Amino acid sequence: MDDFEVFEELFSFDPIFAYNEQTVNKILKCRRSMENELFMDRLLKTLGIEQGHDLYPPRSNQDLRDLHQQIIDSPSPDHHKQSVLYYILKDMPDRDAQPAVDFAKAVFLPERYRIFMDGIWNLDRAKFAQAVDYLTEPVLIPTFPEELIYTLCTHPDQRDDKLPLAYYHTVSPAITSPKVLKALFSVLAKASVTDAFFWARKQDGSIYRVLLEQLIGSILDEKEGEERARHSMELIQLPFSKEEEVWFETYLSEGRGKNLPDAGETLRIRNMITGRTRAITDSGNRFGANSNDRMDWSSLGGIGFESSSALQYSPSTRTLDDARERKMRDEK
Repeated sequence: MDDFEVFEELFSFDPIFAYNEQTVNKILKCRRSMENELFMDRLLKTLGIEQGHDLYPPRSNQDLRDLHQQIIDSPSPDHHKQSVLYYILKDMPDRDAQPAVDFAKAVFLPERYRIFMDGIWNLDRAKFAQAVDYLTEPVLIPTFPEELIYTLCTHPDQRDDKLPLAYYHTVSPAITSPKVLKALFSVLAKASVTDAFFWARKQDGSIYRVLLEQLIGSILDEKEGEERARHSMELIQLPFSKEEEVWFETYLSEGRGKNLPDAGETLRIRNMITGRTRAITDSGNRFGANSNDRMDWSSLGGIGFESSSALQYSPSTRTLDDARERKMRDEK
């Protein structure tokens, strides 16, 4: 189709077509839920069209014509303009004809462009599973990867943590934005504390400490229950380096984590399983001997420490006081 630049030819199925109010409101709602920027807005910017918010979604047939003309007037390559027009044609209501599919065939739109636009269109409509299916296709060159990950991690209607992880592990993009790193790390930590820890280690030193503190804080701030107890158990068994050990202790005793639930108890148990008896006394003094800071470790019955340290956890080790008495007996 060489005449995609002519509106009447591109929209020959309905030259007077206009988006209805329901469609416009749905698109606007999706934009608000994505921190006021659709991926369509980003696509228009790549064509040099900065006023995307004003042009899309078009409210009338004339607005649609104006949007089409702006796209056609862009100095971008034809296949970029055709890709955005393909996206717009996907907005057309269900009908016997499939204008988007027919258009892609007519202009020989490369497969990877069509697949990418299918993914972006579904993402902008909050159809996250379908979007990830398209966006993880091997033929694609990663485009907007950090923005995609951030959206999959933080969108209020996206509750399946497997989706951002599937995209990240399939595409393996380089992530430089601290905001995106923190969002992805939060999802990684929910899946596996240990895996999140080793992933954080690979990041630059400045962000690494921030991520480690984020990991500690997110676990201690979880709602009480078996999952929190299991995550806490993973946390206190992590193989910290000397520097990481200092970060851990500083965060829980002096930093922003000192007022988190069970901060003192977590630090004391960590010191105990690593055999740092002097640190146990010091942390007890810092948090107070009569502190009510007690974590219910009894919910972890049957899970053993994998550490080779002096104190080994068993189902009978129900509280920190029991653990202290046992250690004193062992030392005698």
